[in-house]
Parts: sequence; structure tokens; C-alpha cells
Amino acid sequence: MANHLKIIGEAYQKFNDTNTSVSANKEPHSLRAFKRYKLNSEQRNKCTNASLTLGTLGHDISEKAIVKNLSVEECIADKEIQDKIKSYVTIDMKDQMKFEFGIKFLKDICQNHIENIKELPKQKWQTEIEHIKWIDPINVPFRMFIDLTGDTHINDLKNKFPTVKYAPLKTKQTKENPNRIGDWTCSHPKIDQRAFTGDLMQIALYSHTTGLKPSLSYASATDRILFTEKNCEELQPENLKRNLQELIAYEIAWEKKLKAANGSVDELLWLNIPDFSEIRKGSFWWNSIPQEYMEDYLKTYV
Repeated sequence: MANHLKIIGEAYQKFNDTNTSVSANKEPHSLRAFKRYKLNSEQRNKCTNASLTLGTLGHDISEKAIVKNLSVEECIADKEIQDKIKSYVTIDMKDQMKFEFGIKFLKDICQNHIENIKELPKQKWQTEIEHIKWIDPINVPFRMFIDLTGDTHINDLKNKFPTVKYAPLKTKQTKENPNRIGDWTCSHPKIDQRAFTGDLMQIALYSHTTGLKPSLSYASATDRILFTEKNCEELQPENLKRNLQELIAYEIAWEKKLKAANGSVDELLWLNIPDFSEIRKGSFWWNSIPQEYMEDYLKTYV
């Protein structure tokens, strides 16, 4: 069959979009409009927090250990990893403690990912393979970087870092508590026995693109689970098709908003007004935005 030239839709062209992604579709539309259209690339790179930075570190270490058959300790000691750890600038005290506890238990989380991958058939793995995929009726291609690509399977790594709490001691501590640093404690999340919807849409796209079997690795410092089609009904072929259709539906809805905005960033922001209470609470989606960017953003509305 002859290849047909694909043309990016006019709504996307007016905003200089050349692709879309699963991560964009996981975000609230208000954040997507602000972060991906009002901010430039340099500004977007400054939008980070402990969770996002730890997630990148967890991926880098786990992937390198798996692909190059190295120990987790060797990968953590790598200069590039150590430079990333040392260069992170925390947002506030809670963010700092989230980062410190995350680094403390990084080895255990990455090791649990490795144990999960061992449950799959032995194969040669590659990491961060890029793909561009057009899917009708979306008028822009999906761009993706797959965590792990093997001979028979693909895998995406999902890190579950400790949650932190300010809890000063009322009496002197007599026994060492690995889950305490100063006046702060942490707890390790129990891995849910069901895969998250956004992750299912993501792996459905990856499987559709590569033709390989899907798998998802979830790991905390104390718990782990590997989801495959054998223990997760949502990863069976028919349900993968449904998950992919749900992802497509999200992108179609976004394109309709781009059409309505007709190339105007201000109009796009008004079509996607944020939940102000979530911003005031500093929720996960918003606490990575530097204060000066947030103040400028809110001037659009109030």
C-alpha cells in the first residue's frame, strides 16, 4: 500500500503544534493550556517538583540497570545521576523532605522494578525508543518514548515514592526509625491491585504502535506488582482497543477546544479556566509551577 502524506490539522497548526502525547492528555485541560501554550520551552523546563524529579531519576536508574545489566548501586553512583541529585532546588520544606526520603529509598524502588521485569520472558531490552504514530481521526501524530522495548514485550515504569508528614517527636527517640528524618516521617504506599486508567491508555498506545505485548511495572520501596495480560484483564487485546479509543476521545476533545480558540492563547486559557481552589492548595498538578509564572497566569482571570 502506498504511503499517504499526512497533514497536521489547521487547529494544531495555528498553535504551532507538531505532535501530541499521552502525558499531555493526562493533564487537566487548564494546566495543558497554560503550561504547553502560554509558557515557552525554557519556562516549562523550570516547572518541576520533588515528585517529577524523583520520577525521572527512578526511570533513568532502573532503565540503565536493566538494559546494561548493571547493579542499582552502580547506576545511582553514576556521575550524571549524582549531578541531577545535587542540582535539584527544592520548592519548600515539604518538597525538600519528599526529595530526601525519595533519594533515601530510591535503591529499593528501582530494585523492585528490576524484580518485576525478571517476571517477563528473558529478552534484550532497549530504552526510550522514540515513535511517531498517526491515528485517525486525530489530525496530529502522537509522539512517544517507550521506557523499555523488548523482543516480545514493552513496559512502562511507574514509581511510587514515599508520602511525607511533619511529625515532631514528643519524647526522645530511643530506636532508629528508617522512616524518619528529623521532625519528618514518611510512609510507603501500598501498590493498588488495579492499573490506573491513564497508564492503561498509555500502554495501549505503545502496544498499538509496536505490535508488542503490554506490561506495566509499579514499584514502591516496600511493594511491587507487574501487570500483564495474564493478571490484568484491562491489558487483554479487546480492552486495549477500548483504552486506546478513550485516549483518542480525549485528544478529539482537545482539538475541538483548539478550533474554538482559533490560534488565540488567551481564548484557549478562557476555554480552560482552572480550579482556583486546587491552585491555592498547591495540588500535585500545580505545585511545580514557579510563583512568578503562576502570578502572571492568574492575571488572565482575576
